[in-house]
Amino acid sequence: MSRYQHGGGIHQAAAELQRPVAELLDFSASINPLGMPASVRAAAAAALDDAIHYPEIHAESLVTALAAYHHLDPRHFLAGNGSTPLFTLFARTLRPRRALVVRPAFSEYQRALEIAGTGIDVFDLSPEKDFILDLCQLLQQVMKATDLLLLANPGNPSGARIEAATILTLAHALREQALVAVDEAFIDFCPDASVLEAVANTPNLYVFRSMTKFYAIPGLRVGYLAGPINGICRLREAAEPWALSTIAIAAAKAALSATAYDEESLRLIPQLRSELASGLRALGLHVYPSTTNYLLVRLTAARADELVAALRQEGILLRSCSNFLPLDAHYLRVAVRTSAENQRLLNALARFFAPR
Repeated sequence: MSRYQHGGGIHQAAAELQRPVAELLDFSASINPLGMPASVRAAAAAALDDAIHYPEIHAESLVTALAAYHHLDPRHFLAGNGSTPLFTLFARTLRPRRALVVRPAFSEYQRALEIAGTGIDVFDLSPEKDFILDLCQLLQQVMKATDLLLLANPGNPSGARIEAATILTLAHALREQALVAVDEAFIDFCPDASVLEAVANTPNLYVFRSMTKFYAIPGLRVGYLAGPINGICRLREAAEPWALSTIAIAAAKAALSATAYDEESLRLIPQLRSELASGLRALGLHVYPSTTNYLLVRLTAARADELVAALRQEGILLRSCSNFLPLDAHYLRVAVRTSAENQRLLNALARFFAPR
């Protein structure tokens, strides 16, 4: 597997399998199983009438809405077409000399840093400790040359959360030396762990957010970055204009008001996650604790790529974690979907692992 391969390749799978997308069950992309909120769908549809005009240059109305939502000055925010392009912009513009990356981690971090010419050191979390971050050990790995610390909260693909106080302690300890960049792409599934609002008084803290996972709009590509005003100003000046479409802006603004959807997601997903984890463990698989809408699974009787290939033929897509370094070919990330869909996966896994 390429180290830059991703989940969510449902259209490619449909073409290869010669099956309609609607017949496939995608556990490779960690998207809210509740689907797109009705208000978001309606806002996106209504925005089509405005598609005859250019969108806002830097999604200014969305930035204003984000600022109100997070109770911060709008100058702390930059919106973009997903958190991945925003991180690429961050690395290219601020050009850190040496980064310490907490792993396992999303592969696009490394690619963006390599393109920017940044040296990369790594701090690997231990599977034996359920990928829980040890603050003291991490600080001991910071070198004099380190000017960027990069980590995800919650972890991807581990699903392990880091308490907000721990991240703020890191930022304070490194305030004279390094920027601290936190990928909160899945933080909406454990919102009390967010440090985003601390950017107002933490001058070395940058927080990346994605709206596509929680609100089930990955095809619209919406993310944003929060950070110190002076740093965000530099990034805005370097950003490409019209990064977000009129439709994406409208959908994102509607999502910020989807309070009932938020509450239902936070009520239902832990229940679905627990049921799926129990089913996977009943099959003899090792499932790591998670606070998100996905589970990290370790296989002992097979390689993940073999399992992925077999279930793909049944129309079920899974995510091998072999390119989430330092994980190997025995790790799998499984999205949490509806009860019926989760049961379909468990049935397919039972057939795969059945004695032959």
